[in-house]
Amino acid sequence: MNQLANARGFTLIELLITIAIAAILLTIAVPSFTNFTQKRAVSQKTVQVRGALELARGLAVSQHQIWKVCTVNALNACVKTDGVRLLVFSDDNLDDSFTGGESLQKEVDINGVEMVLAASFGVNYIRFSGSGEAMESGNYEICSQNQSVDYGRRVIVFRSGRVRLSGDSNGDGYDDDGGTKIECHTS
Repeated sequence: MNQLANARGFTLIELLITIAIAAILLTIAVPSFTNFTQKRAVSQKTVQVRGALELARGLAVSQHQIWKVCTVNALNACVKTDGVRLLVFSDDNLDDSFTGGESLQKEVDINGVEMVLAASFGVNYIRFSGSGEAMESGNYEICSQNQSVDYGRRVIVFRSGRVRLSGDSNGDGYDDDGGTKIECHTS
């Protein structure tokens, strides 16, 4: 019983100081965590887009036919910006939209990121021919929808059909290989 009488708990002041310190640490950590999760979402979506482009190239070579990759709006029409999903499909009727009866091989939801296509000839899609070559060169720029996170990646498609990701290993905002600035939210 003597040991029980000597045991004591936290005082109210100690508890309040501990809660205040925890609140300060959370206030500092939450923006960093949000920034980290936004960058992670952009990186993951970039890898998914690269996979879709590589799938389209592989299908074109194996089936000896043209496969199209584009972001589509709610009406399934190919668009350069403001798409809701990215599709890999055979555009049999050449109307630049996915319609019933056409073969759909992959669908990637575009949520949490902004995606913009810059392709040669001003088209709103990338196509791969049966030889594996891209009929248009260009890139998909993928950025966070959060305007305060200035982070973006590019998926670059060469006319040869090669697909590569931009890289920024030193954090200066420039693609390591191409030397071009990846700018998000310029408008």
